[in-house]
Amino acid sequence: MLRSIGNQFKKPSGLLGKVISKVMIKGNGPQYDKIIPELEIRQHDRILEIGYGPGLGVDRISSMYDCYVSGIDFSELMLRIATKRNKKHIENKKADLYFGDFLSYEMTPYQYDTVFCLNVIYFWDKLDQPFSKIKTILKDGGLLCMFMAHSDYIKKMKFTKDDIFNKYPIELVVNELKLAGFRDINYKFDRAYIIKCRK
Repeated sequence: MLRSIGNQFKKPSGLLGKVISKVMIKGNGPQYDKIIPELEIRQHDRILEIGYGPGLGVDRISSMYDCYVSGIDFSELMLRIATKRNKKHIENKKADLYFGDFLSYEMTPYQYDTVFCLNVIYFWDKLDQPFSKIKTILKDGGLLCMFMAHSDYIKKMKFTKDDIFNKYPIELVVNELKLAGFRDINYKFDRAYIIKCRK
C-alpha cells in the first residue's frame, strides 16, 4: 500500500490519484509561494514547469505576470485536472500544457528564459540527463530553479522507503549541476531547499 502511495506521488492516476492531487494542492501551495518570487519573472518571459501536477503553479504565474507559461507532465490525470484549472489561460494564449515524459519529450533548444520544478527531482534516477536537457532548452543566461526537500526529511516519510524516491543530498545536486555546466549555483534552506543557477 505504501509503495502504491509513493507511485501516486510520482504519477497520479485513478481514484487514489485524485486524492493525491488534493494533497498536492494543499501541500504545494505554500511551496509555490516560496519558489515563484525566486523565478525573477520579467514581462514576456517564456517559462517551463516540469511536473505541473494539478496546475497550481501555472495558474498562479499566469494570473500574476505578463508572461507565457508551459508545463509538461506524464500523468494523464494531472493533464485533465491542470487543463481544467488553467482553461482561461490556455484560451488567452498565456499557457500551454503538454503530456509526456520530460526526459524523452522532443523540445526545441534555446526557447525558455526560465525552467523550474517543484518536488520532481526525487523521481529522476540519474541527474545528468535531466540537467543536460534543461541546459539545452534554456536560452543563454537562462535560469533553472528547483524546490526539493532535505534528504533526511524524505527518508523519514513512510511511503518513501523504497526506490521510488531518490534521496539526493544537496551537495550531490550542486555537483551534478556543475558537471552539467551550470553557473552561479546557489541555494537557501528553510525546511526545504530552493536551488537557483544559470546556463
